[in-house]
Amino acid sequence: MNRELIPLTLLTAAESAHAFSAWMPSWFTIKTFALEGDPAAVSQKLSNLRSGYLPSMTFSLGLGALVSILARHPLPLLASAVTAGFMIWQYERALPERMRLSLNGQTTLAAFQPCTGCGGMGL
Repeated sequence: MNRELIPLTLLTAAESAHAFSAWMPSWFTIKTFALEGDPAAVSQKLSNLRSGYLPSMTFSLGLGALVSILARHPLPLLASAVTAGFMIWQYERALPERMRLSLNGQTTLAAFQPCTGCGGMGL
């Protein structure tokens, strides 16, 4: 293992996380604004939120693949894939449990009922 591999891998993982901030809102923004409105509006906001997963993952994995090719080692690609998975997991955790994606790609948003007295956030 060459001595540049670890720093390259760490930079690749960090840039993979940064890719998510380029296409995705902050967790504070999700918790504060994305959950307001009627169920149809919230459903659209969740769809808009999740539309950032694809370009974020594409950039992350593309960067990891490129650095792995240059470094001639799979570790940067592995680091970017783990980072991308972690970021998506964290974005889903920013949502109330009933709105998160499950392993089969479905949400329980159909059961979403805005609560009274919680500012319309359905929390």
